[in-house]
Amino acid sequence: MGAKPYVGVTGVANKEEVEGVCRKFADTGYTMDSGRIPMLGFLVSYETLNREKAPNRRYPNVDILPELLRATRGSVLTMIHYRSRRVDTLSEQVNRLFNGIYENGLCRAIQFNIVWPDRGQIRDVKESFPGMSIVFCASEKTILNRSPRELAEAIGDYGNLLDHCLIDPSGGRGIEFDLERSLEIYLELRQAVPDLTIGFAGGFTCENTASRLQDIAKRVGANFSIDAEGGLRDKITEKEGDDSLNIVKVEAYLKAASRIFERS
Repeated sequence: MGAKPYVGVTGVANKEEVEGVCRKFADTGYTMDSGRIPMLGFLVSYETLNREKAPNRRYPNVDILPELLRATRGSVLTMIHYRSRRVDTLSEQVNRLFNGIYENGLCRAIQFNIVWPDRGQIRDVKESFPGMSIVFCASEKTILNRSPRELAEAIGDYGNLLDHCLIDPSGGRGIEFDLERSLEIYLELRQAVPDLTIGFAGGFTCENTASRLQDIAKRVGANFSIDAEGGLRDKITEKEGDDSLNIVKVEAYLKAASRIFERS
């Protein structure tokens, strides 16, 4: 039996956004005791971990991360989505990142937005943080030049180091995923790694969530996670990440997901 599937909102960067999204989760009936739990994703990069200012508004100042995590009051699965160009010292970076927030129960889940992270580094993370939930992100670059079966077999090589796999060709850009190819990957993963909890991301918006979830549920049932980021935001300029979270869009997305999952 794998980890519980989740409905995610990623890219919160301040306390107001955290508290607002948590309220919308509660209003829509998502709790840590429900069959599908709420997930709130916080973006961190190697640069922001090292106190460099991010041009992307979705990345919070790492020094206020504990405050943001505390603001959830334990009502959601908090997850750090981590991107790094220094993959050789990944476990060391995770140790720094989770120092103080893991042992205090503020966050015990991480998604690696890294193309094929080293298994040894992931194993070191698991050994340092035995209860950590680890999400493998099947990104556009990960999927490139691999058939769905080859991809599933390669992810299966991580063995029990992974708890979740998110099929996410969009990478937060709000681009809708290729449904047919993503479903092929899902079905191959389900065979290769049956205990893995699998999810979909890429272009979910308040307008398309219901129809996309219906299409997926008809094909594979409703035992999957979803995550949304770029599709819940309003652009300020055309520059990547220069946008703001729209809480009205968040609410509509959560309500649409709730309606479909309840029927499936």
